[in-house]
Amino acid sequence: MRTFSTAAVRNGGGAWWALRPAGGLRPCGWTLVELLVVLGIVGLLAGLLLPGLSRAREKALVTRVHVELNAIGLALEMYAEDHEGRLPPVRINCNSDLASHWCQFPIELAQRGYLPRGSQPGREANMEDLFNRGHTYKYALPGPQLLNGSPGGNYALWVPEDFPENRSPRGRYHSDPRTAPVRWVIWSLGPRPGSPESQHSYGPLAAASWYRRTGGGGLLVRYADRWGVQFKSP
Repeated sequence: MRTFSTAAVRNGGGAWWALRPAGGLRPCGWTLVELLVVLGIVGLLAGLLLPGLSRAREKALVTRVHVELNAIGLALEMYAEDHEGRLPPVRINCNSDLASHWCQFPIELAQRGYLPRGSQPGREANMEDLFNRGHTYKYALPGPQLLNGSPGGNYALWVPEDFPENRSPRGRYHSDPRTAPVRWVIWSLGPRPGSPESQHSYGPLAAASWYRRTGGGGLLVRYADRWGVQFKSP
């Protein structure tokens, strides 16, 4: 048998009505106007809250990337200390299947247990860029490079003339680790990898290429001078 709340009575026409405290009757459910008002309020609240949540999430990811780059920098220095000051070579891939993995993170650190190891092509060192999924953080230095896995001379890295502040638009390319002011640089493409800042022709060491504010583009960078002193972008 079907039962009903004591807060409901049935009128002569067969419809159910809810008792109001004042003693009047009104139909159960929502009217169209009430529904539209509620939807409008929900939409307004979502519009106010979601941008704030998005900014908070971006800030949290940026912080996490800086923490991971710091750990990677320490691993690089540990590797160099264990290998008579030598650092892994830069990797440049021109093959169509690995072209997007330019300056991939050096697999030597994973092979020797300094960092986690992966199994996917281009990600043998499993240090995925949180803002560029499917790819590692980037790594470069003035020194030896591998082109498609084979020795290919030295990699030339652009360095501002006011290094390590890096604010100057003037600088030059360095390929000799013995004379270059920079030892190595590692970076993330940032929250918006396709932004003009992240694609800056003098990145990653030009300050103009760095991420500076929530909602903006740019790289998240960590680098060391020739003595191993480390610096980071904002």
